Amino acid sequence: MLREQARTCIRQTDEDPLTLEVRRNFVLRDALQYIRVSQEDLHSPLHIRFLGEHGIDLGGLRREFWTFFLYQVSHSTFITGKS
Repeated sequence: MLREQARTCIRQTDEDPLTLEVRRNFVLRDALQYIRVSQEDLHSPLHIRFLGEHGIDLGGLRREFWTFFLYQVSHSTFITGKS
């Protein structure tokens, strides 16, 4: 089931080695789900696409992804201890 879901949000082509499609409000969940399913691709260059939005990742979307990711980690139960 996880692999099927990963196929719907991960695209890989020759020109764009790894494009991770994430939901803006669930960046942490989507990224962790990808890592759980496909660890062998973690060395590939990362391109980000936010689902439902138009945009080409020339660096800005990737920075925005990491901003959301780190924010969600710092406010998660892993750090705060709150559920």
